[in-house]
Amino acid sequence: MALVTKPGATRAEQLAADLSREIIEGTLPPGVRLDEHSLAHRFGVSRTPVREALKRLAGLGLAEVRPHRGVIVVDMPAARVTELFEALAEAEAVCARLAAIKRSSLELDQLEALHGEFEALKSEGSPLAIAIVNRAFHEGIYGGAHNGFLADHVMSLRKRLAPFTTAQFRLMGRPLQSAREHAIVLDSIRGRDGVTAGEVMRRHVMAVGAAWAQWAAADPDRNATAAGPAKRQSA
Repeated sequence: MALVTKPGATRAEQLAADLSREIIEGTLPPGVRLDEHSLAHRFGVSRTPVREALKRLAGLGLAEVRPHRGVIVVDMPAARVTELFEALAEAEAVCARLAAIKRSSLELDQLEALHGEFEALKSEGSPLAIAIVNRAFHEGIYGGAHNGFLADHVMSLRKRLAPFTTAQFRLMGRPLQSAREHAIVLDSIRGRDGVTAGEVMRRHVMAVGAAWAQWAAADPDRNATAAGPAKRQSA
């Protein structure tokens, strides 16, 4: 497909944005190699903007250069991923606690609506559609915390883990379980119970990490080359 550049963006910037979205949505999963030639052919550009885009992805922590393999979608050692999930769990727990205390009625209504969307999708929705609503639900909680510095921090952590958090919805039954976990978090925020909201959110995020580990252990095809969108659907 030809690259469509948005006004004001260079080809490299637009390509980096498109690839970032595919990584975050899971279309390009962890371990996939980002081949310059294949990407240039796919997007109808020269290899120069592709090379610059890959540098941008590396700067964002979404890709990395591996000896003898080139540039791959970030695929960190399991211990490192676990550490990041622990950090994310603690940061999101603080967000949930603050949201329970500081959220407005409008923000609660928005969270209720997003949870309703997730419930509607959990059984028959595509993994990608579920993941998009899931991300919006979590971001709604960050907003309800009313702390811009904390929101920036947790969003940075979530972006680093995006290729891994999206994997959870490939597991049978995970969307239903995630919906149940969201309901408990929402109930605590609704009742302005900050202590419980923080604790259940911490458990929820650690459950996401455990789901990723289960998927990673069972996935036989994490080292494909990204000549185009990965065959597996994203979460």
